[in-house]
Amino acid sequence: MATLITGGGSQIGLRLAQLLGEVGKPVIFASRSGSRIPEGAPHVKFDWDDPSTFEAPFSLGQKIDYVYILGPSDYDPLPKAKPFIDLAVAKGVKRFIALSASGDHTEKGPGATEMGRVHTYLHDQGLDYVALRPTWFTENIARFYGHGIKANGLIQNVVEKGPVAFVAVEDIAQTAFKAITDVESLRTREPFLIGPDLVSYQDVVAILSEVLGREITYKVISVEDQIALYRQLGLSEEFAPILANIEKALDDGADLRTATDPRAIKGKVGVREWIEKNKGTFI
Repeated sequence: MATLITGGGSQIGLRLAQLLGEVGKPVIFASRSGSRIPEGAPHVKFDWDDPSTFEAPFSLGQKIDYVYILGPSDYDPLPKAKPFIDLAVAKGVKRFIALSASGDHTEKGPGATEMGRVHTYLHDQGLDYVALRPTWFTENIARFYGHGIKANGLIQNVVEKGPVAFVAVEDIAQTAFKAITDVESLRTREPFLIGPDLVSYQDVVAILSEVLGREITYKVISVEDQIALYRQLGLSEEFAPILANIEKALDDGADLRTATDPRAIKGKVGVREWIEKNKGTFI
């Protein structure tokens, strides 16, 4: 009855493992490097780019009923994910929990892109699955803007006024936990995951200014400049423009529509609470 967590060293993976451990559910970590895996925890090397590693989790002698999929970073992850999914099914896995994303581009169907291709495949194969579809990670405030906040007191982005439904890793992990332990409590198998409030980037810098005790400002930049910044942060040539244009769509109310969709599940950790808890990140 174990859960295999791919991307085991990720923030969501680690928190999901904690939640499962608290109720006595066994976990197997699968990761490329093994870094950040808790000492003594069952762990195997797993690399989406090396299919020879796919057998490793099933060679430990522990029955795996659930698999959390943090998919390949490729724009189209299905060619790499499909052979592993097929193997897992053959090995008796009962349910897949796939981390996908909100937005029209990941709606299941023939037009799906990115991780939407993966949960479309799970659906088309008639498999038991939950596709977690979060909006923008609250943690990205630190990942994408942390340096600018610390060095220049500045956040730059393409969004002018559009509200953002930031959702924290904690709330995503809690839903993944329910997908394994109490799936019937979910209103849908493809929930949008949003935070408790919709905020603008102007709201974000106001909260940061108050919590940090110094002025943080916000600057609207062009899509082209946003693409360049994302590439500097290591996003691929292909994915950087896609992400920048998805963000620009926030000005057209993309996250407002997501938040009012009946599939949306509202989390508990708001932006202010997250910033207060992670204040040290920006000092």
